[in-house]
Amino acid sequence: MSRVCDICKKGKMSGHKVSHSNRKSNRRFEVNLQETVLTIDGKEQKVKACTKCIKTLKK
Repeated sequence: MSRVCDICKKGKMSGHKVSHSNRKSNRRFEVNLQETVLTIDGKEQKVKACTKCIKTLKK
């Protein structure tokens, strides 16, 4: 199963690790996904959502 948020479709991003001597090597930034239960139209659904979406939905 892919590591993509079911709500906002945010996935992995790429960037660089930067050492103290400023050398750069490739790395990945993974999304902080949590399995949560959301109530949609009176039905409870289990979804994988990033923590930013969970925080926004609570507001």
